[in-house]
Amino acid sequence: MKSELLLIDNIFEEVRDRVVYIKFKHLAMSEYKPEIDLYLRGLILEYGLKEPIYIYSKKSGLEVSDGYNRLMCLKDIIPNIDEVEIPCIMTTEKNINIDVKKRQKELYKMDLDKFRGGRAIPDLEVIELYNEVFDVSHVLTKDDKYDFISLFDNHIQSSKLNQLIGLDDFQHKTFTAGTSQSFDSFWMKYHDRRFRCFEGEFFYHKANWKKFHNWSYLDYDKIKKGDAVIISLPFSDYCTEHPKMKSTLSQCSLLDVPVLIDCAYYGIASGVDFDLSKYDCIKEVTFSLSKTFYNANRLRAGIRYAKDFADDNIDIMNEWGQINHISTYIGKRLLEAFEPDYTFNKFRKKQEEYCKLHNLKPTDCVSFAFGGDEYSGLNRGADVNRLCIADQIGDKV
Repeated sequence: MKSELLLIDNIFEEVRDRVVYIKFKHLAMSEYKPEIDLYLRGLILEYGLKEPIYIYSKKSGLEVSDGYNRLMCLKDIIPNIDEVEIPCIMTTEKNINIDVKKRQKELYKMDLDKFRGGRAIPDLEVIELYNEVFDVSHVLTKDDKYDFISLFDNHIQSSKLNQLIGLDDFQHKTFTAGTSQSFDSFWMKYHDRRFRCFEGEFFYHKANWKKFHNWSYLDYDKIKKGDAVIISLPFSDYCTEHPKMKSTLSQCSLLDVPVLIDCAYYGIASGVDFDLSKYDCIKEVTFSLSKTFYNANRLRAGIRYAKDFADDNIDIMNEWGQINHISTYIGKRLLEAFEPDYTFNKFRKKQEEYCKLHNLKPTDCVSFAFGGDEYSGLNRGADVNRLCIADQIGDKV
């Protein structure tokens, strides 16, 4: 009897020709019984058994020389495993020198790479809506900008999971090409200042600042006059409010340091409760559909809230109607079709179940989880290892 997890196609290609299948009941293990490695168990569930079990022959039978942990995971996963055939490699020595570390490192990297970045959760209902919106020829003759802005504003302010007090004070609302256009405009506006953010913030800032601007992490230097600050809410790495956000904003208000608040994760979050009105330093707040709806990152559809008309690139292009009208139309259709908090409510249970199965901690943003030291390769500078599990908990598309 064989399990799909143990198929030869799952095994590392370089050792497949050496594999023989032997029933579990014929494999002798020493008295040492390691606890189940939950991370390894998750890898086996995800990819199947990649590394065979290494065995050698002795008078008492077939002894396992390498693979105790893998066998313990298989025993935990597969019921009635005694008759199941296990992929093994015969060796002639008890203490063999096998080149498994390199292959395991490659598997570890492959596994980590799928958790990098941040993206929306695959969603068949969202895809169904995209399929309905196949004729957009009429869009170019109609301006959906104001409908989009009004609907997006209503979505944000009607959330039952999150609350932003004082957002109404930012009465000048404009369409933006995602949050990134708001960042670009902020940098242009304050180009003669030193830019600041926390470690673990959206990588886009550092990627641009290191080439074109004076900048420094907030973690290593005090805020000074002449700075300009960007903070995400929820914070990009923590998926909740940064523990130093309030004190940072208070200092910025005292020193007249302009701040942009990035709310890109707001549509996938729970538990945000923040009073913007307490901080005069906040000049702009920006949101996007990119993390909320599957593939909406390709729309580049966002909104910027500002207290004043800035007469900058964003305001000018909005006034002239030189914006992406296809994005405003499809964005409007998404906001009409799906309730506020839709994504969080639909996928929260799946997030929790996946995290429990893989020994992860669910965050307050439904697309993400925190992992232990085995995920240190994903560390982005803060004191957490954040994984994007959108593809793992989403619909199969």
